[in-house]
Amino acid sequence: MAASVQEGSEVVRLNHKRTRSLLKKERRKKKRQILARLREAEENKQHVGTEDEDDGDDLQQEIERQRLHEEWLAREQKAQEEFQLKMEKEEAARRREEEERKMIEEWRQQELKEKEKDPEQVKKREREEAVQKLLDEAESQLENGGVWHNPEAPEGYGTEKDRANCPFYLKTGACRFGERCSRKHCFPSSSQTMLIRGMFVTFGMEQCRRDDYDTDASLEYGDEEIYQQFLEFYDDVVPEFKNLGKVIQFKVSCNFESHLRGNVYVQYQT
Repeated sequence: MAASVQEGSEVVRLNHKRTRSLLKKERRKKKRQILARLREAEENKQHVGTEDEDDGDDLQQEIERQRLHEEWLAREQKAQEEFQLKMEKEEAARRREEEERKMIEEWRQQELKEKEKDPEQVKKREREEAVQKLLDEAESQLENGGVWHNPEAPEGYGTEKDRANCPFYLKTGACRFGERCSRKHCFPSSSQTMLIRGMFVTFGMEQCRRDDYDTDASLEYGDEEIYQQFLEFYDDVVPEFKNLGKVIQFKVSCNFESHLRGNVYVQYQT
């Protein structure tokens, strides 16, 4: 009875050791499993964190690309608007210039038609064109090293064939008929020669003017006396004229014609 019990107790002891061994083994297994699950969970957590970080970087890059694209679109739109405005201004300026050109051309054509209606105007224009042509030729010759001289006047200019211009005025700048002259007195807009009418007056010349019909009156006043008076006059007035520029010629008319008597001609270099 005791043996069995003993035997039974031994069996129990053996079973208890086995059980403890199995329990320890089971605990170690569970511990390994728990550690494995923990490691797996940690790895999963790290993987998820990396994916989230990558997703965040991708989102930030996408936002930056979108911002840059919108800025480019804004710049492109502004450039297009500025280009369109520039083209509109250029087109408006072109149309304005075209209209002005047409107006000038119409005015010129109208002026030509009006001039063509007047034969005198046609002749005048032809003479002016001829004179301008001669001046251009002289200027071209001077630029090429040639010797410059006054151009020849158009045929008939300043003669009886010229029905428009006064020949007396063209030659001397004065006309014996004055305002009663039926021909044109062309006043130059600029000239190198200055005319002062009746500036040189002497007692003898005045006496001769009063005694135009008395031929013996001029015998009392000789040329020598007039020449001496001219020298005094020259010394008095020429320095004043030189204050205005370089004087090339200084001439006095002693002609007894009333429109020439005492006229002073002063030619400047420029």
